[in-house]
This record gives sequence, C-alpha cells and structure tokens, in this order.
Amino acid sequence: METALEGEYGPLHAHTITALSARAWLTLNQRADWFDTVELLIHTPLRRREARAELRTETAQVARNAHAAWRVLAKEDPEGAVELSAALVAMLSRFGWETRTQDVVRWVDETMSGGD
Repeated sequence: METALEGEYGPLHAHTITALSARAWLTLNQRADWFDTVELLIHTPLRRREARAELRTETAQVARNAHAAWRVLAKEDPEGAVELSAALVAMLSRFGWETRTQDVVRWVDETMSGGD
C-alpha cells in the first residue's frame, strides 16, 4: 500500500507518510529482523521530518525506537549494528539527541577496539 501511495502521491505526501509510519510500527512489533527494523526506523523519522509531518511526538518516538532497536541489534548482531551505526548517529544528531548519539559512538568505539 505504501508503494502505491508513494507512486500516486509522492514520498512526502501525508498518506504515504502515514503508511510508512504504520509499517515502521508494525515491523518493530514483529521483533523479527532487527537489522531491517533498525534501518526502517532510521529512515522513517527523517522522512517524517522532511515531509513536515504533524505529530512531532510520533516522529520523536520513531527515532527513539530506532535507538532502542539498535541496542537489541547490537546484542544479537554486532557487525550489523556497526554497519548501521553511522546512519543512526547521523539521524540522532539531526534530532539533537547527544546522549543517544554518544551511546552509539561509545559502543562502536568499544566494539571496534575489542572492548579494551
């Protein structure tokens, strides 16, 4: 449905953004493929912000969920977490969330240095 809406109305239209947000929420609730989930949760708040989507609290919640899901990914698939870390840091920085940004950077530094 999201693809059809994007084709008809464009990627920043309210209908498309609503479908994207719903997909992000449903994907997170499945708790299945954490890599793909984190990737979607990084993309969604950025697109919501670009579209100037209302309910800024929803946009912020999706961004917080991206960080929380990334922490799960970091435990289950450290290599995947490292791979997504730059995109996550960029998104978190864009929202001005220094504490979460530093959490990711610190974890990556520790992981890449072997935990020394």
